[in-house]
Amino acid sequence: MPSLKSRTALTTAYATGLRASEVVGLKVADIDSRRKVIRVEHGKGGKDRYVMLSPQLLEILRTYWRLARPPNWLFPGREEARPIDRQVLNAACRSARAAAGLDKHVTAHTLRHSFATHLLEGGTDIRIIQALLGHANLSTTARYT
Repeated sequence: MPSLKSRTALTTAYATGLRASEVVGLKVADIDSRRKVIRVEHGKGGKDRYVMLSPQLLEILRTYWRLARPPNWLFPGREEARPIDRQVLNAACRSARAAAGLDKHVTAHTLRHSFATHLLEGGTDIRIIQALLGHANLSTTARYT
């Protein structure tokens, strides 16, 4: 994927399990490198939550920040006063799927499902996955896995 911004945004989606709307709504100030968390402000249902920030993602975000220097929105749109559109993220995902030669239907939301599945396969308790995904009901999380 040639676009550093799109590549970093999709990597963030997979590494955190965030919804596409949550990824595009991230601000630089939402990254807490000291505590190794990302603050999700006004996620689905208007709820705030924190998700984990892995050392690998932190390094990717630091490299991105050094090169792009976004002032407010982590992934700014054409106008820096606004974040990129969710459709831009979805289009980048479609392009990456095509470039990888995948026949399977893959969307930015698929990355969220993969995040949950990989955590479950790694032995993470489903209630922790539920909290990370911001689900009110465990049955919703169970469908993801």
